[in-house]
Amino acid sequence: MNNDSCMLSRGMTVSDSRYRNIVGQLDAMFEQLLHKPDKDLGADIDRLLDTMMEHIDNENGYMRMVGFPQAAQHGLHHQFICTKTAELHYRISKGQEITPEELSDVRLLWMEHIHVHDRAFEVFLAC
Repeated sequence: MNNDSCMLSRGMTVSDSRYRNIVGQLDAMFEQLLHKPDKDLGADIDRLLDTMMEHIDNENGYMRMVGFPQAAQHGLHHQFICTKTAELHYRISKGQEITPEELSDVRLLWMEHIHVHDRAFEVFLAC
């Protein structure tokens, strides 16, 4: 078992910091929308998508490596979150506004993902 696999089997420590980073970026963007609604969020949403894609690529690789039986469903939820985020990215890139509520919706999707899908992966790894 390589080092990343060991970290995963000890409670997803590799993933935890990435989630904090994703949720932290969403929180920062939310605050910016509340306090500086005219600020261009283009670079922020680019950075968020990069962070998300890196996390998802790594996690999907881990699931394949260990033969996680729910990997397809887990991956579909990743895809759903990415689609919702890409929709916001597209609107921002076109100069359209997004609302704090829309960012909050993406944050809630991540929280659901962590509590449902990633918990199932953790249980699988613990067996």
